[in-house]
Amino acid sequence: MSFFAGVRAFFGGIGFVVARPSVWPLAFVPVLAATLLLGGGAALAIWGATKLVTSVLLQVLLSIAGVIVAFLIAITLAQPLSGFALEAIARRQETALGGRVWPNQPFLRSTLRSLRVSLTALAVSLPILALLGLVTLLFPPAGVVTVPLKLIVAGLAAAYDFLDYPFSVRGVDVRERVAFMRANFSAVLGFGLSAAAVLLIPGMGLFLLPFGVAGATRMVVKECPS
Repeated sequence: MSFFAGVRAFFGGIGFVVARPSVWPLAFVPVLAATLLLGGGAALAIWGATKLVTSVLLQVLLSIAGVIVAFLIAITLAQPLSGFALEAIARRQETALGGRVWPNQPFLRSTLRSLRVSLTALAVSLPILALLGLVTLLFPPAGVVTVPLKLIVAGLAAAYDFLDYPFSVRGVDVRERVAFMRANFSAVLGFGLSAAAVLLIPGMGLFLLPFGVAGATRMVVKECPS
């Protein structure tokens, strides 16, 4: 597949989700999960702050710290907890393209697998992004090179994350996933850069998940028809 095949797959995924109202409830699950986690965590943090200390200033500081922690937890866990919905989107996209119907995965297994994949992508990409950011800070002219490299790293990490869902539905192991990305690097790069460009818009991360999953499924089905 070519670079632009990956770009078309990404925007094709957006079109698939937007054009099918029956998919919308599944697409909103990540946002709903994050909202519930953030709301519950923030409420618990504020309640705990009022019970633990009597100083108003300390209550405010502890509440702010608790809300920040609740936000980080919500962002981290929203995607894994939404794995069942994202896998359902992958299945619907594949059947819409004429692919086969794959069996459902156990909720706990899919959640842990999604968390593992997300953390792996972050563990690999964040140090590289931090290093590139440091180089840019110390030597600003290097931004001509480091900024595009940061987009590429972020895009490939996002592509790896999104590809997890159609591959997991099919029961594909890590070695085969890496082989797919290597064999179709141009398409994966086009797909990833498209996703990275959308991620530049603040607050788009959770909204992008269903689009990215559908787009990744389109690439997998095109290259590996069942």
